[in-house]
Amino acid sequence: MSLAAMEPRQWQKPGFLVSTDKKLLSIPSINSAFGLDIIYWTHPVPEDVLKNIIDNSFCLGLYELVSKQNVTKNASITEIRGCDLKQIGFARLVGDGVTFAYFTDLYVLPEYQGLQLGGWVIDCIGEVLNDMPYLRWAMLRTSMEMSQIAYEKRLGMEVLRSGDIKDGPVMMGRRGKAWGSLTCILDPYT
Repeated sequence: MSLAAMEPRQWQKPGFLVSTDKKLLSIPSINSAFGLDIIYWTHPVPEDVLKNIIDNSFCLGLYELVSKQNVTKNASITEIRGCDLKQIGFARLVGDGVTFAYFTDLYVLPEYQGLQLGGWVIDCIGEVLNDMPYLRWAMLRTSMEMSQIAYEKRLGMEVLRSGDIKDGPVMMGRRGKAWGSLTCILDPYT
């Protein structure tokens, strides 16, 4: 199954929701978060650019359920859309949606950190990746030891050692034109 063909999914904990329904995402909230110092790997972009990024990615939104109404564990997406949701986190996967997924831009707003919500989003991504029967590679880049440990534990990821081409494949990359104006070191775990 491809990411594009997946029906929106949701996961709930008391008071919180993770959903892959892009209709729930708040572009202004995401852009505002991208402007925070703690989310150092990116910066806000024009809203039409962010909408294009979202449209071309598989996204997960993390929300606080601030509605007075009680949302059941098996609530439908329609019922959830009727709730008062506050977007407090985000993550996305980019790639071909079938064989390759690059995990990036995971954040949880600072006032919600320490509640195990970032780890929960990683677990939800793990479920999505496990449902991709033709997945060859899931990758990410991190520069934080805490993140590395979390990704090893929760997603079964390993550090890809890069060495001489004679020893096997090497991880390669190239900086884009935006490197000077945007920080491109991606650390999606906060």
